[in-house]
Amino acid sequence: MLNGSGTTVPELNKFMKSFEMTQKMMKEMNSPRKMREMMKKMNMNPNDFEGLE
Repeated sequence: MLNGSGTTVPELNKFMKSFEMTQKMMKEMNSPRKMREMMKKMNMNPNDFEGLE
């Protein structure tokens, strides 16, 4: 009988949460307004990146 990968439930849950957060962040990066908000949260000046929109 095969035992699988040996990954525990908490490890899998942690991976899934990380994946979902990354997916949400990537979607938000498609919106210029959301991108500015995210940059402000990271203490970056959104005006420095105006040419990227």
